[in-house]
Amino acid sequence: MNRRNFIFQSSGLVLTVWTAPTFAKISLPKDKMDRLAMGTLLWRYQFKQTKPKEIPVVQNELTLLDIPQHHRDKFGIKKLEFWSEHFESLDPAYLSEVKSKIKSAGCELLNVQFDGAPFDKKDYDLASLDEDLRQASLAHAKKWMDASAFLGSKCVRVNPGHPKSSVDKSIASFKELIPYAKSRKLTIITANHFGLETDPDKHVAVVKGAGPGLYTEPDFGNYNGAPTMYDSLAKIIPYACVVSAKVVDFTETNGKLEHTSYDFDRCVRLAESLGFKGTYMVAQWSGQYQGIDNDKIANWTIEHLKANIA
Repeated sequence: MNRRNFIFQSSGLVLTVWTAPTFAKISLPKDKMDRLAMGTLLWRYQFKQTKPKEIPVVQNELTLLDIPQHHRDKFGIKKLEFWSEHFESLDPAYLSEVKSKIKSAGCELLNVQFDGAPFDKKDYDLASLDEDLRQASLAHAKKWMDASAFLGSKCVRVNPGHPKSSVDKSIASFKELIPYAKSRKLTIITANHFGLETDPDKHVAVVKGAGPGLYTEPDFGNYNGAPTMYDSLAKIIPYACVVSAKVVDFTETNGKLEHTSYDFDRCVRLAESLGFKGTYMVAQWSGQYQGIDNDKIANWTIEHLKANIA
């Protein structure tokens, strides 16, 4: 691949425009913490909506209303990401309260990841060959875009489509969604999440086919040690707006954590070597319950990011 990248700043974001021939000479922030964001995914054990069965009663319960001050006070992180599963509704009164909490904490909402929600369990497939389902999926995406824009989010993470669905239909859907997002001052990003985009070649095909206005969110943890993990990341990083620096499984010995799933530091260095100058999202997900303190996981991830970014 001829990775001809140009990094530019838009609405507080650093985006990769992959059609331009060179890197822009932008100034990186003096404080590396300004390149970090943190979502709610890592804290899912403390949300009643997403607590695992191993925890009968949530300890130190969190809601979206708590997250801005929580992340700012504990970790000095001011850029946030919300997962749709942690919303309590999309009612204007509730969203206004969340927006107020973001502002009062001196934070900003970088991204909303929307899948399902406790009050909105609709599955969506922007790449479906069933036109009724695709149209319903477009409406679903626009609804969450409206809510995200109301909160002042810079981005929305949208799933391109189910594993066996159509790349062409996904491209068609994003060509409709991109101008809608722009009208609401949103940038659409697509992580290598669970669908057709887990194939990096299809992921790139969707992004390039839809055109500027659609970017990737390379997610370290979603490739999770696959034999082609680093090659796959190298294919999608050049189209990145945000990188999800997701960790997975840890062991803890005498209070010291070791990340056992893949070489996290190598992933960060890879992104930096390919010219990524944007924001890294602190996140964690594992299919198995670990019982390790979230603060320790967050601090481990932050320190390893700071040690490897410019």
